[in-house]
Amino acid sequence: MTLRSMTGYGRGEVGEDRVNCILEIRSVNHRFLDMMIKLPRRLASLEPQVRQEIQKRFSRGRFELTLIWQSEEEKELKIDRHLARQYILALQELKAELTLAGEVRADTLAHFKEIFQPAEKDEDLEKAWGIVKNGLDQALDSLDSLRKAEGQALKEDIQGRIDTIERHVQGIRAQYPTALSEYHERLKERVRNLVQDLEVDPQRLVQEVAFFAERSDISEELTRLDSHLKQFPIFLSSEEISVGRTLDFLLQEIHREVNTLGTKAGDFRISQSVIAIKAELEKIREQVQNIE
Repeated sequence: MTLRSMTGYGRGEVGEDRVNCILEIRSVNHRFLDMMIKLPRRLASLEPQVRQEIQKRFSRGRFELTLIWQSEEEKELKIDRHLARQYILALQELKAELTLAGEVRADTLAHFKEIFQPAEKDEDLEKAWGIVKNGLDQALDSLDSLRKAEGQALKEDIQGRIDTIERHVQGIRAQYPTALSEYHERLKERVRNLVQDLEVDPQRLVQEVAFFAERSDISEELTRLDSHLKQFPIFLSSEEISVGRTLDFLLQEIHREVNTLGTKAGDFRISQSVIAIKAELEKIREQVQNIE
């Protein structure tokens, strides 16, 4: 299964039996599946079927679908005779009240468009659905292709950033023994300065230094970080339809380990690497928000 973005556009058009049906669908990122369907009034009862077709294809995203139905069938004109009489009476009253010249004529009523409306015939919904379904399939195929293309671009970008993070982690791992040794020496020196005028058991001093140094040990964080980073490419290539939430959760776990690592390390060079990793994680987070 190809990774899919939640952003895309699709269009379908079908001309059949003196009918031209145009469907346009747009999608953006959303935590869940949200749809806004705009159909002509005469086809409003087809909305559940349209929603069902979208649900079959996609699991997340906000979708906005618009359907244009252009029919060449002969249209009958519907005349609102009651409204016409009301207009005539109102005009005659105004003419008498304001002593206006002229007569109330038929062409006067032509200015009131609400009197004359095209009469909508009942649509053959089974036949209409066949046309709509054809156009909808085109639009959804087009949308799916675009979401997959953008998803592939997101995958490549994210993988590149994961590779960058892994290089920083390797650098931290290489720097850590030196940083730990330097920390030991600094800690010993501080303790010596504090107790130089006191009688202290040297062995006890070594134990205390080791205890405090252990609190700065980041080996577990590095191990978990390696594990999370190895999982990321696996999920990026997952056969699951929707992996966006999983990637988001994994990203939170990575961020937590990096935060702990930065707090415990106490080394300038490692801190610089942590800052660089966080910058990459923020960029990945923005990308993951748009993955289905």
